[in-house]
Amino acid sequence: MEADRLLRDFDWSKVDALTDEQIIAAAKADPDSSLPTEKELAEFDLVIPAKARREKKHGKPPKEAAE
Repeated sequence: MEADRLLRDFDWSKVDALTDEQIIAAAKADPDSSLPTEKELAEFDLVIPAKARREKKHGKPPKEAAE
C-alpha cells in the first residue's frame, strides 16, 4: 500500500526536531487543518479505552502511544 510505504520511508527525525510551538504554527498555517477552539475542547469527553482501564486497575504500566 502506498501510504504504508510513505510512512515507512518518511524522515521522522525532522518532525522529532520540531518544538510544540512550531507544530502548532504549522497546523494553523495549513488551510486544510482545523484546530479546535478552547470552547470546543471544553465540550470534548475524555474516553479511556477499557483495556487501558483494566491495565491500570491491575497495576500494569501504561503503554506508550504508537509511533
